[in-house]
Amino acid sequence: MKKVIYSFTNIAPSYRTAIWSKLLSNNEWEFNFVFGTSSHGGDPGIDFDKEPFIRYNNRLHRVENRWLKNKKLIWQKGVIGKCVRGRFDQAIFFGEMHCLSTWIAALICRIRGMQVTFWGHGLYGDERFLKLHGRKIFYRLAGKILLYERRAKRLMVAQGFNPDNIYVVFNSLDYYRHKLSRNKFQQRTKKDVFPNLKNPELPVVVFIGRLTKEKKLGILIDALTRLNSESETANLILIGDGVQKKLLEEMGSKAVGEGWLHFAGACYDEDALALYLSHADLCVSPGNVGLTAVHSLSYGVPVGIHDNFCNQGPEAGTIEDGYNGFFFRENDTDDLKAKIEDWLFNNREREHVRERCYEIIDKYYNPDYQLSVFNRLINGEKPEL
Repeated sequence: MKKVIYSFTNIAPSYRTAIWSKLLSNNEWEFNFVFGTSSHGGDPGIDFDKEPFIRYNNRLHRVENRWLKNKKLIWQKGVIGKCVRGRFDQAIFFGEMHCLSTWIAALICRIRGMQVTFWGHGLYGDERFLKLHGRKIFYRLAGKILLYERRAKRLMVAQGFNPDNIYVVFNSLDYYRHKLSRNKFQQRTKKDVFPNLKNPELPVVVFIGRLTKEKKLGILIDALTRLNSESETANLILIGDGVQKKLLEEMGSKAVGEGWLHFAGACYDEDALALYLSHADLCVSPGNVGLTAVHSLSYGVPVGIHDNFCNQGPEAGTIEDGYNGFFFRENDTDDLKAKIEDWLFNNREREHVRERCYEIIDKYYNPDYQLSVFNRLINGEKPEL
């Protein structure tokens, strides 16, 4: 008889389309998703009007998210009832302790004899006494833990958690489409792709994401300004929109006039993003990096990030310093400028770098690897990593 698994999560983020599809369509189990229908983060969510989701509509269960305390806490109305009355073998919960209903729901599932798994960040490494102990208590509600990165597993093992109960599942985007698009625009030139730049044949640095304070894009503009004040050496493309766009445009107005900085605006067309990325030489995310790293590496673009992993997203784990990107000292414009200059002009063969970028994505950050992790978890096998 097939095992029945219920996964309880806060929302259905669009970037998880591929892995949700894999989990739903796997014939070895019956996977269900319970998720909130509202989000304050702006993610458009998975399009459930497309295949294979239409086929599995009866396994998609919507509940109401109730945000509390200035949207810092969440209660999911309906989750407790499903855990009390539902018939399933394993429960996988969104593994963040600000989801208050998860505390009670996980206890109910354990009392009922179900395997409980938390899927989340784990420890970040900067927790002080109270927060550290709070997170440890929370994660001990689960028998198994799914984490986004290996660093978090090392931190949890150091706090006494059993490594055999911790699975590193990583993250993924639209991997199959990205892989097909890697060579799709080879015939285009930089002049075709970057018509707004004065000298598009020069190295192109890109950023993709929300233009917010947390991304610290002023540091990036400043670093390129210093670099280009010595000689005209590199371009910068900022792809995205956000609350700091006007401020950044004012900061970079001279650079725009000089023709080496362009604000491309928000872009949700994957072909357009593939075109930009496949012709860029480097992606830099000077604040916290997230799925931008996976997106860039998927198209063969190395990524530069800061070196304070307590202030990074889990996808910072995709970067190997000097191999498929670099680390610079957090908030240090001079060091960022030096690292960009070294990366762009230190005789790195572009096609070799491109293959190094693909390597980590093809090995770990894709739905196929993620599915293999779920197979180990559900079948009671030890984790691979």
